[in-house]
Amino acid sequence: MTRPDGLGVTPDLGEAGAYLPTLRAALAGVLVAAAGRDLVFVGRSPDPLRAYLSGLLGGVAVTWRVSALNVSLLNATLTPAQATTLRPLLAGVGLRPDDLVREDRCASLVDVVASGGTFAQLHRVLRDWAAEDGLGTTCVARRVSAVGLLRAGYARPGALRWSAQPELRRVQTSSVLTDPALWSWLAEDSPKLAPRFPVPAWPSPPLTLPGRSDETLGALAQARALVLVGQDRAERQRMAAALICAGGLADAGLRPLIRVWKGKQDQRPTRTPRRTRLPRPR
Repeated sequence: MTRPDGLGVTPDLGEAGAYLPTLRAALAGVLVAAAGRDLVFVGRSPDPLRAYLSGLLGGVAVTWRVSALNVSLLNATLTPAQATTLRPLLAGVGLRPDDLVREDRCASLVDVVASGGTFAQLHRVLRDWAAEDGLGTTCVARRVSAVGLLRAGYARPGALRWSAQPELRRVQTSSVLTDPALWSWLAEDSPKLAPRFPVPAWPSPPLTLPGRSDETLGALAQARALVLVGQDRAERQRMAAALICAGGLADAGLRPLIRVWKGKQDQRPTRTPRRTRLPRPR
């Protein structure tokens, strides 16, 4: 998306244009909740957020990484064999427990959330993996947080909170309240870049690129358009304002990013060195 040679589509925001203000607010909430950790977008639903962020980070140096983990875990309970099959996919996005400890890194899983089952399954696999490697059961809980995009609105009395999953005990969890229309669009209606990758397909991932169906072409055109929007100077200034509104100024790691997006990176006053006077001879 950032190097579109051969992409073969004309950028087209499509429906994403109508959701851009709420998408901006949602991403600001994610960045504040992640607090400088590596971002791992889970599944296909957060694809528009990732494409938009890719444009915003174009030419901007940050210390954290952005990656995508395209796995479908809806209503899935993994067997030990399936959990082992998932490990190479987790390692591919920097979530191998041994690597996190050796490199002293932390990560945030980001997904559109309803019940929290996907986060719970991923944490169970990571916790068991860390225990097998002799890193202890709390290693992953300390280093991998979960950021859930939650539909804004009043909670039903007695409703189960997604962060109450037993596997997420002692895990830092954050809910980013999003506009209900945006939440539904991300979870259900937005065009998807990649095909679903359910549990049975993990042992033999496809060796070819996704087919260029109408939906795939529409998703490519939309993603490329979101990258271009994120590269626009005026849009970066709007994103800086959204990040400030979400509390980004309280995070020392986000303040330089806000300064860059506001276009003030190279406008710091330079201190002119004082000229020293030689003492007069007496």
